[in-house]
Amino acid sequence: MRNSKVKGFTLIELIVVIAIIGILAAILVPSMLGYVKNSRITQANANAKQVYTSVAAALTQASIDGVVLSEETEETGTNYDGITGSNLSITIGESTLDLTDYLGEGFSGVGSANIKPLSYTIVYANWAASDDLLTSEAQKQYKAEEQKELDGIIGCYPLLGAEVEGEGE
Repeated sequence: MRNSKVKGFTLIELIVVIAIIGILAAILVPSMLGYVKNSRITQANANAKQVYTSVAAALTQASIDGVVLSEETEETGTNYDGITGSNLSITIGESTLDLTDYLGEGFSGVGSANIKPLSYTIVYANWAASDDLLTSEAQKQYKAEEQKELDGIIGCYPLLGAEVEGEGE
């Protein structure tokens, strides 16, 4: 004798559920990709801020120690790169500023800074995960909208149009 009560889902019910899941995935996946890119940009900007703060601290210490960095004009800053996990220093003219104490030995990625050596000030800093992203053309101060249009993730601090914390108060 057969049991007349069959348990389980019909094929149509399963197809409907799969279709609903497919529609939800089609809606959510593109927005999630946008969130992921925005979070990576935010992290890159935080790393650029770390480079900015470290270089500013090193410039302050160099000024206190009486290190003469350069006799250049102050009209525009000069880009200095080469800050990597294996080389935590910037060479400006004859002087080398060690950033190990400021960045920490666990620093990863590549950093650059735009510095006005005559006044020992930093204009902005960049950070990228690798050398091929932070080329000389990519070392500039970005607007937030520009960062989203880049092929790779490059952090910048401060962003163009944004005010640096502690300044302008």
